[in-house]
Amino acid sequence: MHTTIYTLFKQGYNKSQIARLLNVDRKTVRKVIQDIEQKGEVERKSKNSVLDNYRQFIEAKVNKGLSAKKIYQDLQAEFGFEGSYSNVRRYVQKVKQKIANSKVYMVLTTLPAEEAQVDFGYIGKIKVDGKFKKAWVFTMVLSYSRYMYAEIVFDQTVETFIQCHKNAFKYFGGVVEVVKIDNLKAGVLNVDFYEAQIQKDYASFASHYGFLPQPCRVYTPTDKGKVESAVKYVKQNCFSGEEFKDIDEAREHLKNWLDDVANVRVHGTTKKVPKEVFLSEEKEKLIALPIEEYHISRSSIHKVTTNCHLIYKGNYYSVPYEYAGYEVEVVEMGSFLRVFFEGKEIALHQIVKNNEKGKYVTNKEHYPSSKNITIEDILSRQRDKMAEIGNWALEFFEEFIKQEGFKKYDYRSISGIIALKERYGAEAVDNACKRALSFRGLSYKVVKNICEKGISDLPVYEDESYINEGTTELYRDIKEYNKLLEMGELQR
Repeated sequence: MHTTIYTLFKQGYNKSQIARLLNVDRKTVRKVIQDIEQKGEVERKSKNSVLDNYRQFIEAKVNKGLSAKKIYQDLQAEFGFEGSYSNVRRYVQKVKQKIANSKVYMVLTTLPAEEAQVDFGYIGKIKVDGKFKKAWVFTMVLSYSRYMYAEIVFDQTVETFIQCHKNAFKYFGGVVEVVKIDNLKAGVLNVDFYEAQIQKDYASFASHYGFLPQPCRVYTPTDKGKVESAVKYVKQNCFSGEEFKDIDEAREHLKNWLDDVANVRVHGTTKKVPKEVFLSEEKEKLIALPIEEYHISRSSIHKVTTNCHLIYKGNYYSVPYEYAGYEVEVVEMGSFLRVFFEGKEIALHQIVKNNEKGKYVTNKEHYPSSKNITIEDILSRQRDKMAEIGNWALEFFEEFIKQEGFKKYDYRSISGIIALKERYGAEAVDNACKRALSFRGLSYKVVKNICEKGISDLPVYEDESYINEGTTELYRDIKEYNKLLEMGELQR
C-alpha cells in the first residue's frame, strides 16, 4: 500500500485523488508520503517459503544436476512433502539462480609449508603380472610452491591412502601443517560441514606425523583447486596417449616426468618454477619427519551376533550388548584386538594365541546386568533361599551340591524345590527335605512327591533304614521307588 501511494504521488496525483482512488484517509496518504520522503522507501518483506526447511537438501540435489521434477519426487519420498510441484519448480529456479550468481570465489593463499592438497585421479588400466588392472594416480601438491609428488595405485583403501602420504612426505623431506583431503572414505567417515568425522586410522597417522587433516566442503571444488588442477595436469601431460608394457615401466615414466618436467617447468599460475620455490623458500620450514615408523594397522568389518560376540580368525570376542546385530570395525594391533563403532573404541581383547580355534574371550561387563550372573552367584542366592525355608532345606542343599556327579547346571533342581514353597508352604517343604535326606533321595522329584502325597509330616524313625549299606540282590535304584510312589504302591 505504501508503494502504491508513493507511485501515484510521483505520477502527479494529489493527496485527495490518491485517497479517493485507494479508499483511504487523506491524512494517511500525507503521512505515508512524508515518511517515504524522509526515511526512504520501505523494502518489501520477503515471504518465507515452506521449502526453506528443505533448502540444504534441494541445493545438494541441484548441485548433482537433478531436475525440478526429480527433486519434487525425492521430497515426497523422503520427507512426505505435500506441497505442489509448481512451488518446487519455482523454488529450484531461485536456487539455481543463486548458485549461478555465487560462482565467484577468492584466491586462497597460503604460507610456505602451511598446506598440501591430495586427491586421486583415474588413469586407465595398466598391466600387472600379465593382467590389466584399473589404476589411479595419487597426487599431493604443496599449495605454496606447487611442488608435487605422484604415484600409481590400484585401490583407494585406508592403507594405500596412508602409505601414499608417507611416500609423499619422504619425497618432500618433511611434513606440512595442514593436508586438505577430498571427502574420500579412506580419510573421512562422516561428511559434515561443521565437524567431519576423520577415519580413525588416518587420524592416528596424522597425529603421529603432526599435521591436521582438513576435509574439503561438499560441492566446493575451489577448496582443493590446486590439486584438482595438478591431477588433471598429471593425467593429460604424463599419461595421456602413453602405453606401458607393465607397471614398472609406468612407475619409472612417472618418476622421470616429476623430476624432469612437472617440478621444473614454469607454473602457469605462479609463473615460477616449483622446485626452485620449494628449495629456496619452503623446504626448510617443513615439519621434521617422525623418528619412529608408523605401522598401519589391519582392520576388517564384522557383524556382532545376538550372543554379543564377533568371530575373528575362528575365535569369539565379546562386544557390549548394545551393538548386537551391528557391523563393527575390528583392528588387530600387536597382541590386542580393538573393536570400533563409528570411530569409537568399544572393546579391547587379548588375541587368542597358538592358533587355537573356537575359544570364547568374554568380558562379563559387555552383558546387561540381568544377564551378567555366574553359576556361583546363582548357587549363593539359592543357598539363602533354602535357608529361609528351614534348616533341613539348607542341609538338603549342601548335600545336593556335594553329591558325586553334581554338575553346575543341576541348580535347576534346587530352583524347583524353592518354587514348591509357594504351593505347599515353607514348613511342608522343609519336612519333605528332611524325609528325602533320610532316604538319600536327593532330587527335586522326591521332594515334590513327598509334598504331593502329603507325607512330609510322617515321622522318620532313626532306628530303621530303607537303604542297603551294600549292594545285595535286594538293591534297587532310588528312581524305582520314585515310580512306586507315583503309582501309589508305596505308602511310607
